[in-house]
Amino acid sequence: MERGNVVSAGRSTPIPILAVVGLGLVACVVARVCVIGSDALWLSALGDTIRAGHEIPTGVPFAAAPSEQWVNTTVLGQILFSLLHLGGSVGIVAAQVATATCSLWLLVGAARRRGASGMGLAIMLGLVLIGGAAPLLIARAQLLSLVPYAALLVLVRREHERPSRMIWAAVPLVALWGNLHGAVLVGVAVLGCYLLFSRLPLEPWTAVAVGLASAAATCLNPGLLRAPRYYLGVFSGAATSDDSGMWSRPTISNPLDVLLIAASVVLAYIAFRHRRPLWEYAATLGLAGASALAGRHGIWLVLFLAVPAAVGLASPSRRVLPPPGRSRVLPAATAAACILVVAGLLTMRAPVFHLNDMTAAQLVQATRGEVVLVAEPLAESMAAAGATVWVSNPLDAFDHADQAAYLAFMDGDATAGARAFRQADVVVAVADSPPARAARASGYTVREALGPYVLLRRG
Repeated sequence: MERGNVVSAGRSTPIPILAVVGLGLVACVVARVCVIGSDALWLSALGDTIRAGHEIPTGVPFAAAPSEQWVNTTVLGQILFSLLHLGGSVGIVAAQVATATCSLWLLVGAARRRGASGMGLAIMLGLVLIGGAAPLLIARAQLLSLVPYAALLVLVRREHERPSRMIWAAVPLVALWGNLHGAVLVGVAVLGCYLLFSRLPLEPWTAVAVGLASAAATCLNPGLLRAPRYYLGVFSGAATSDDSGMWSRPTISNPLDVLLIAASVVLAYIAFRHRRPLWEYAATLGLAGASALAGRHGIWLVLFLAVPAAVGLASPSRRVLPPPGRSRVLPAATAAACILVVAGLLTMRAPVFHLNDMTAAQLVQATRGEVVLVAEPLAESMAAAGATVWVSNPLDAFDHADQAAYLAFMDGDATAGARAFRQADVVVAVADSPPARAARASGYTVREALGPYVLLRRG
């Protein structure tokens, strides 16, 4: 689509019923299947400390390993997670449903304004759900970036088609996003592609000014001038080279990675069957490269391709929108029905999440006053319930040697994890799991069992 070629310029475009049903189905699937993964509840634990003390603590207060040098930039996100977690883990899952649905709704609206059909939107939503299965169905801190990223994509594409002063809205958006989650750097990179390849030839001063202001906005958080140190710490941490964790590269042995690769290829093929702006090619290549280095970045590629793919599914001659007077009663009723179904699904699953929260609380009670060595994501659940763990997420907050030892412990490597075993008072692990076997090899013995978990202490 060339600049200025917007089908719906200047008027409201109702979302087709098929797209509403598609959004509802995505929300229902997320509500029914979503679980809480690692890199989620540590935000709740830190947020609880911040709200209780009305100040930002030094380092990670619930961890025994040294972390005083860590730069905390995402305080707002931690406070939000703390509030969401007031009702237990089900609150985090509800937030995952809401943010996933809202971000897709923004993209559906943007595609509809460009003439996407109901069927095209439904197919796009299906491909996004397939390709983004891991980040959409596992609640993590990444949920805080879904809506800001979708909003930035809508803004940038609108500006490509009709350049205006609205591009400056990217600066406060980046500033807010930087207080929520570190994926703001992905947004800045996409924005940079637009500014460099689309805006710079037209308005060089505006492009340069917005680019510099957006880069500076990533530091408008409690980290201030130390914020770049935080970002560098994330990318240089031991977890980024761990092939078994969240930073692992996509592999054909992982079904979710296969789905990501397949959906991305299909979306890219549909999106680029017709000519696209140069900046979109550049952004797609960059996001594809990032996804190849770490599968967790795949969601940003899938969401980026969603709008052009939905539009690409309709031939240019058939991109016709409905008359302005078309009734919106049926879509509204369908949306309301989907909301009720989602609420019912979350209510049905609430006892399971409550049981998990109770188990974490019981483990905390059994280890109170001790330094606990426990693998993710249980480590964060126990931290949120009041335990003192040795190390957990945010892993980049700790010394590289401590990070490596903790990852070795989770892998069941007693030798490489010796540093971790020396520092802990008690190990909590699933019975006969690799961490439990490594603990026994390091001189720990089972002293107590609680549900599926065993508590191991020295001697």
